[in-house]
Amino acid sequence: MSRPTITHRALAGLLAAALIAAAPLPAAAQSLWMQRDGDHTVMLEMLRPSIEDVDSDVLSGVFFLSGRTKVSSGISLVGELPYLRHASSYMGTDINGFEVMVEVSSSTIGNPYVGMEARLGSGPVFLEVGGRPPLASDEDFYEYPNAVLTGFLSDVTRMGAFLPDFASIQTGINLREVTDSKIAYRARLSPTVLIPTGGNGLDPELFAMYSFQIGYQGSLARVGAGMSGQALVTEDYGNLGSRTRNRLEIHADFLPGAIRPGFDVQVPFGSEAELVPVVVGASVSWTR
Repeated sequence: MSRPTITHRALAGLLAAALIAAAPLPAAAQSLWMQRDGDHTVMLEMLRPSIEDVDSDVLSGVFFLSGRTKVSSGISLVGELPYLRHASSYMGTDINGFEVMVEVSSSTIGNPYVGMEARLGSGPVFLEVGGRPPLASDEDFYEYPNAVLTGFLSDVTRMGAFLPDFASIQTGINLREVTDSKIAYRARLSPTVLIPTGGNGLDPELFAMYSFQIGYQGSLARVGAGMSGQALVTEDYGNLGSRTRNRLEIHADFLPGAIRPGFDVQVPFGSEAELVPVVVGASVSWTR
């Protein structure tokens, strides 16, 4: 018997997630770990989900190219471009019944993010507003299901970057500070509205998203851990816990100069962890 492809396994996981959230997931803005100690930052990330029973190659995952630039006192423009790639192999059989190695690969773009951040005075609070236009369509899902599902499983807070035929609008309030002892912390609350655009008969949904981070920010290394989650507000089935998804995140980046390599580890909770026990990632950022 041939081994199941990622489409069957990941689709099962996506359906399991749907039982938890009962609606598509929203789009967050950028990586919570983007460098913020300069006026301009460019960051390239790669997140690779370790999907159970799928022999994916090293570069099978999601790529994010993000940017942040200060345009005036207290105002910054931000943006993000997502790209999905899936490549894996499994043992199958040819028309003669012989075992052969089957290669599966696909790639596609996702929904980009465009937004703005505004700092309130000289304090630690800043606001954000932005959205994702619906560039990913249902045709992308049917033509590139492995790539799209790999994206869904790579990042909980930005899964909406790959939802076909959905736009999103979000606002957020952030509290971020680096203390004199080089302890960095950040708390973020962000309501997000997900809007169907493909005539699929679905209603708009409101999600409440949160994240909290704490870590050390030195000149040679910056390390931290955090929790992120989202709760579906516009449904009333079950309790709030059954409509909430959470993930533990660990991040570190190094070097004192403008270019900083880094790595990430994400650990899902709940039933999703049975399909994707861990997500690992690498990044490189430029800041000045």
